Amino acid sequence: MELKQLRSLLAVQEAGSFSGAADILDTVQSNVSGHLSKLERELNVQLVDRRTGSLTDEGNLVAQHARRLFQELEEIYSELSNMTSMVSGRVRLGVITTAAGWLLPLILDRLARDYPKIELEVAEGTSASLQRRLSSGLVDMALLTTPLTVDGLTFSPLFEEKYVLIVNASDPLAKLESVTVAIAATRPLLVPPPHVGFREELAAVAASRGAKLNVKAQIDGLHVIAALAIAGYAPAILPSSAVTNLPTSPSASSAIAIPIVDLAPRRVGIARYRSRLESSAAKRVVEALGGAVAEAGPDLPPGISALRRS
Repeated sequence: MELKQLRSLLAVQEAGSFSGAADILDTVQSNVSGHLSKLERELNVQLVDRRTGSLTDEGNLVAQHARRLFQELEEIYSELSNMTSMVSGRVRLGVITTAAGWLLPLILDRLARDYPKIELEVAEGTSASLQRRLSSGLVDMALLTTPLTVDGLTFSPLFEEKYVLIVNASDPLAKLESVTVAIAATRPLLVPPPHVGFREELAAVAASRGAKLNVKAQIDGLHVIAALAIAGYAPAILPSSAVTNLPTSPSASSAIAIPIVDLAPRRVGIARYRSRLESSAAKRVVEALGGAVAEAGPDLPPGISALRRS
């Protein structure tokens, strides 16, 4: 039994397919298939249902033990490094796309200064996909938003960010200092698909104000929505971190960000799996994340505020 075979099994569990697992592992589908076929022959059981891409009962059992094994291996490296007074080890951090651009430089600089022996491996994704990666053991922790939909996760808030309406600088709304959801709904908006929690929240707030979202297009991915809105394709309601470089008043820029006053700020924090062992290196990364955000303070991007951690 080889570690690469077990990693392939965990990747299939997360992705639900061999091709998706290959993307996660940055390899080709034939390698994933080969690793799992060899593991199945060795264990004399079927681990993956080839018709559905889901793990069998036997596969889920092996995956559960595999996650524990990888945690123990990380802990061995971490404890040995502590004996030499220099914390080291690999930590796999998931980060939501909207926060990656401004937050990663802060945490990378801090780790390079305080813990140069820690190797940080970053995976970008949505809150939903990162929660699945946490559940599958493919990341050690993740920076994401609530609500948590996977059992067994804990959440420690780091910062909150306001929502803004992105409009072209020539739009009459650009002259306003702030807007409501109902006002924003008068514009043909770029929005996520109905199954996305943020879309449901927007629709509910608009309905409570006697308004209805005016949908121009549905796009699954806030970073894509942000790019199109900034380019002037259509307005969009977005978290502040998705548009950190936009001004809040008309200028030479073709688009501006207007604060939305009746949408509660969203909280972003660190999610971890409650029952898993945590290496010393992982603990230092958690501390570094909190410290980096707290120290940035007033220098955080507009609309983003650090939260006091308990």
